[in-house]
Amino acid sequence: MRLPFFPLHVVLFPHLPLPIHVFEERYRLMTQDVVADGSPFGGQFVVSMITEGAEVGDDPEQPTRSERVGTIVEVRRAERFADGRWVLLVVGVARALLSEVDRSGPYATVVVERLPDADGDADRARALLPEVQAALDAYLETVKRFVASAASMGAESPEITSVAASLDEVLKPIRLPADPMAASYAVGGVLQIELTRKQQLLEMPDAASRLSAELELLRREARLLSDGAMPPIATADLRYHPN
Repeated sequence: MRLPFFPLHVVLFPHLPLPIHVFEERYRLMTQDVVADGSPFGGQFVVSMITEGAEVGDDPEQPTRSERVGTIVEVRRAERFADGRWVLLVVGVARALLSEVDRSGPYATVVVERLPDADGDADRARALLPEVQAALDAYLETVKRFVASAASMGAESPEITSVAASLDEVLKPIRLPADPMAASYAVGGVLQIELTRKQQLLEMPDAASRLSAELELLRREARLLSDGAMPPIATADLRYHPN
């Protein structure tokens, strides 16, 4: 199927929400078409992590490049302002393989093939859940202590101040779903790591593989924080994502 294409500096996992502030003209038109009554797109479009180029002001001669595996999203809430901007809340529906980008219209569209959800080794996936939950709890507590400590030591970084003020909201305890697939997507969304690592998690073929990789990442990131390394938490990750 063909859907509108919205490259972003973000990796979104299925089942997880993403707020987007739409201000560029082409994406205003795209949003209007996506949410219109009787839209052929059914309220859906595709997001994929940008690997080259910018979200805003894409050069037609050097178009933005992005990963071939992205996420089909569905618009759950859309608010349009008087000046034509939109604020959207979208939710990931499914992973998708992208091909045949068409940039001839007012906004890009892309042919997508939904990628299947698979548990892989189902017994191993279920057995991993308690370990992943424990590692996630420890990771969130470590992040909270680290950022709170940095703020209390008088760090003047606007990023640290913003993150510290958002800790209770962003880093509150999370109970993972009993379903390994949903749990693997939830952990992928929570982990504050480089986008390239998140993309690798998104592309993994099954829940068992993803949970196993996430267990190692949670433990690794907690160790790094304990050693004083700053987690790559961007202020933009905590607010509406611009285009």
